[in-house]
Amino acid sequence: MKIKNVKIFKSPEDFRNWEKLIQHCEKIEGFTDFEKEKCKRAFQFLREELGDNFLERAFDEQHPICLYLVNLAPWTRKWIIWFAEALKELRKAKNYSNLLNRIKDGNRFSEGLSVLESAYKFSKAGFEITIDPPVDVSKREKIPDLKLIDEDTKEESFVEVSILGESKASRDAFQTMDKIIQSLWPYVPFIHYCGRIYKAISERHLNEIVKKIKEVAERAKNENQFHELVIEDTIEVGIAPESDKQLLEKWAEERGLKVGEVIGPLIDVNEILRTKRKIEKEQRQLPHNHPNILIVRNNNLFFGIRDIRKAISELEEEVYNYPHLLSVIVSGRHLGASKHVTIMKDHHVFIKKTRADLLTEQYIILLNRFCDFKISPAMIAKIYSAFKNY
Repeated sequence: MKIKNVKIFKSPEDFRNWEKLIQHCEKIEGFTDFEKEKCKRAFQFLREELGDNFLERAFDEQHPICLYLVNLAPWTRKWIIWFAEALKELRKAKNYSNLLNRIKDGNRFSEGLSVLESAYKFSKAGFEITIDPPVDVSKREKIPDLKLIDEDTKEESFVEVSILGESKASRDAFQTMDKIIQSLWPYVPFIHYCGRIYKAISERHLNEIVKKIKEVAERAKNENQFHELVIEDTIEVGIAPESDKQLLEKWAEERGLKVGEVIGPLIDVNEILRTKRKIEKEQRQLPHNHPNILIVRNNNLFFGIRDIRKAISELEEEVYNYPHLLSVIVSGRHLGASKHVTIMKDHHVFIKKTRADLLTEQYIILLNRFCDFKISPAMIAKIYSAFKNY
């Protein structure tokens, strides 16, 4: 899908201009006139809400929202529409300015966005929202992210939203893969390659291997023939120019590889165990004299799940340990459309759905049947509705 953007954005500086961002909405192919108008109004609202000078500061400070602004794909503009609608929905919430300040702060944007997403869902489902409500927890003041009041039953609940970061194993694996791919890219399209990484590699060892890969790539390019680097139980990489690509393909086939890809290293991380530990830690932020909802984002959990019912069965036992928890909601997301899925297991539910901006959301909603507080079926239905419908 092509976007006619040449006349609107002539230099990187143009992305710091609210008017040009608004004008560009008319140029997005594939948008209906209604969507174009929604996009323009979204940017106009954001200019009023974030301030005329926000863009200058955001680009100077490399605020994460800039990644959405400079990417002109239609899905980013649908995200902008969603983002503006969510902020507009929460303007009536108590202490809204606290949330807005987090959104404006590049270092706290991810945290603020997670709270915004949850608060928006609860508000649309029929809850009155308070941002950052102070509560007493074991004679100490704590600040959960949200307080909910059911607009119909007047029942109250507190919500803590937490992001489970990457494990050390995941970070090490990514660093290994990234450095090796970066060492090959300067030689493309002069060479073809494929390989397998068997383990996450320490920094000094990785630097040594990267140097060797570059030497092999240089030889393959200069000598115009296939070369390989094989270090037992660590890495194997095949590199060849176009003229010797067939030999590389045979080398790859013997190893179960495909030309153009590097696979591994295997990440052996128990994401269910990590999620349990996060639940155990974050529930301490919530009061014991109210029913509470804990939301934990862990994208990696959903990538590794093969049996959703088994995962629910393991996670529910951790939730049952805490009588002040009404529900724990484990969330994840990825870019790209996916088929809508709803799976019930006892009183728990798994939901997968794709938003208009092509972000696929996944939720495991775990209801604690051993919670000390009696909650009406109407309120529980609203909690399910918040994540199923909004």
